[in-house]
Amino acid sequence: MLSKKEIKLIKFIKYTPIFIVGIICLIITTLLSIEKNISLKQDLENLQKDYLEKNREIIKNEVQKVFDYIEHKKLNSEEDLRKNLKARVEEASSLANYIYEKYKDKESKEQIINRIKDSLRAIRFNDNRGYFYINSMEGINILHPINPEFENKSAINYKDSFGNFVLQDVIKNLKNKKESFTTIYWQKPENPNRQYKKITFNKIFEPYNFIIGTGEYLNDFENITKEEVLSYVSTIKYDKNGYVFVVDKDGLYLSHLDKSYNGLNRIELKDKNGFMITKEIVELAKNGNSGYLKYIATVKPETKLSSEKITYVKGFKDWDWAIATGFYTDELEKQIIEKQIQIKDRYTKNLINLFLISLFLTAIFLVISFYISKKFEKRFYKYKDQVFSYIKKSREKDTILAQQSKMAAMGEMLENIAHQWRQPLSTISTISTGIKIQYEYSEIKKEEVIKSMNTIATTTKYLSQTIDDFRDYFNPKKEARDFNLRNVFEKVSDLLEPQLHLKDIQVIKDIDDVTIFGMENEFLQVIINILNNSKDEFERKEFEKKYIFIDTKITRDEIIISIKDNAGGIEKDIINRVFEPYFTTKFKSKGTGIGLYMSKEIIEKHMKGNLSVKNENYLYKENNYAGANFSIIFPNKQKIFK
Repeated sequence: MLSKKEIKLIKFIKYTPIFIVGIICLIITTLLSIEKNISLKQDLENLQKDYLEKNREIIKNEVQKVFDYIEHKKLNSEEDLRKNLKARVEEASSLANYIYEKYKDKESKEQIINRIKDSLRAIRFNDNRGYFYINSMEGINILHPINPEFENKSAINYKDSFGNFVLQDVIKNLKNKKESFTTIYWQKPENPNRQYKKITFNKIFEPYNFIIGTGEYLNDFENITKEEVLSYVSTIKYDKNGYVFVVDKDGLYLSHLDKSYNGLNRIELKDKNGFMITKEIVELAKNGNSGYLKYIATVKPETKLSSEKITYVKGFKDWDWAIATGFYTDELEKQIIEKQIQIKDRYTKNLINLFLISLFLTAIFLVISFYISKKFEKRFYKYKDQVFSYIKKSREKDTILAQQSKMAAMGEMLENIAHQWRQPLSTISTISTGIKIQYEYSEIKKEEVIKSMNTIATTTKYLSQTIDDFRDYFNPKKEARDFNLRNVFEKVSDLLEPQLHLKDIQVIKDIDDVTIFGMENEFLQVIINILNNSKDEFERKEFEKKYIFIDTKITRDEIIISIKDNAGGIEKDIINRVFEPYFTTKFKSKGTGIGLYMSKEIIEKHMKGNLSVKNENYLYKENNYAGANFSIIFPNKQKIFK
C-alpha cells in the first residue's frame, strides 16, 4: 500500500504535464487571438490607405493623360494651321494657273485677271472666316473680297498692331523665294482693343508676278482644336464610374459625362455640406496649378445617388481650363467588408486548427503521462518491497535507525524521480515553444508533431547537455559600451603586427587617447579587415617601401580615423563598388567579397558612423606615394581636442 504522500506524488507526476500543456496551449491561443485581432486591424488600415493612394494615383494619371493630349494638340495647332493655309493657297494658285493657261492665247491680261478674281472672290473656308487676296509686288491690292473698295489701291504702307509693314514684309520674303509664311498681329472687328496673332501664307503667281495669299487668326483655329479635344474627352471612361470633365475659368462646363451639363455655368454648385464644388475646382486650377479636392458629388453614375468623392484637378493655363476626374470613397467600404469576411473566416479556421492541435497534443501527453506514471508506480512498489525486506532482516536495529534508513531511501528515490522528470518537463516546454514558432510561420502537420515527440524522447539528455555546453558560444555579446580607441589599436597591433612585420610592412601610428561608444569587438573586426586588405594589396605588387599610416583627428564635432597605405590605390573603375556585397578583386580561394561590405554595415548601421574610401597622393620623407585612404568618422560627443 502506498502512503498518502506517495499517492500525491504519483498524481503530481501523472497530471502535471497535462496541466502544463493546457496552460501553454491556452496562452498560445490567447496570444494568437490578440495577434490576429491586431493583424486584422492593421490589414484594414492598410487596405484603406492602399485604396486611397492607388485611386489617387489613378485619377492623377487619367488627368495627366488628358493634359498631355491637350498640350500636344495646342502645340501642333499652329503647325496644323500653317498646313491648312498652305493647302488653300495651293488650291487657289492651281485654279489661277488653270485659268491663265486656258485663256492666255484667247483673252487680254485684264480679262484673265478679272476671271481669276471672279473665281477666287466668292470662295470661303474655315467656317467662312477664310478668303483669298491678291496683291502686286508693288503693293497694289488686286483682290480684296472683304473690302472691295481697297482694290486697285496701294497697301504698301499698311501696318499691323505692332507697327510692322505687313505687305512690305511679305514682298521682302517673296523676293528670294516663291512662297512664305508671315506672322502679323491685328485687331478683330468684334474686338478692336485686343491684338490677335494672325498667320498668312503667300505665294507668287508667276505669269503676272502677283501675290496670292490667305490668313487666319490662330485663336480662331484653336477653337476648332478645342472642339476636337472636348469631343475626345467626352469619350473617356475608365473603371465603373470614372470619367473626365472640363470646366472653364468662369465655371462653364465644357465636357461632362452627363451631356445636359455641357454649356451650363455651375459656378454656384455646392454639395450638401455647403462646399462650393465648381468654384473650388476653378480656383485650384488657376495658373496651371493642381491638387485634390474632397466633396459630396451630386450624382454617382452607377447608383444615380450622391456620394463622397475625391477629385484631382489640373489647370491648363493657356486656355484657362480645369481638367478633373475623381473616385467615390464608398467603394472602399465594400472592399473593407469583403476583406473583413475573408480575414474572419481565416481567423476562425486557424483557431479551430489550433484547438484540434491542442487536443491532439494533450491526448499524446496524457498517454505518455499515464505510461510513465505506471512505470514509476511499479518502481515505487518494487523499491518499497526491498525496503520492507531490508527492515525485516534488520529487526535488531532500533526503530530510529530504520526510520532514518527509510527517509534516506525515500530522498534518494525523490532525487531519482526529479532527475528522470527533468527531461520530460524540458521536452514539454521546448515542444510547446517549437509548436508556437511553427504555427506563426507555417502550417503544423500531424507527422511533424509525432516525429518531434519521438526525437525529444530519445535525445533530451543530449540536447540539454548541448545547450549547457554551447550557451555562451552562441551568445553574440553585442552590447554597446565605451571603449578607448588607443587600446583597440594596441589589440590590433598584438594580432596583426607580427604578420605585417613578416611582410616588411611598417605601421606608422598617431592615435589620440579618446573614448568611443559602440561595440568594441565589431570595431576591432573592421580595423583588422581594412589592414588585411592593405596587406593583400602589398602582396599583389612589388614595393621597395611598404607603409600603412593610422592617424586620428579630433574636431569639435567629429572623431576622424584615417587608414592609408602606399599600395598604389584602388582602380578608378571599381573604387565605387568596393563596399558592395560579394564584390572582390581577389581569387575565390582568398576572398568572398563581404569584408568591406560588412565593415560599412558595422560602422554605419551599428555604430552610427561613416566609412568611405578614396585614392590619395601624398608626400612622406620627401618621397611621393599613392594609395587608398579609408576614413572612419564618428560624431564627437566628448568635445575633446588634441
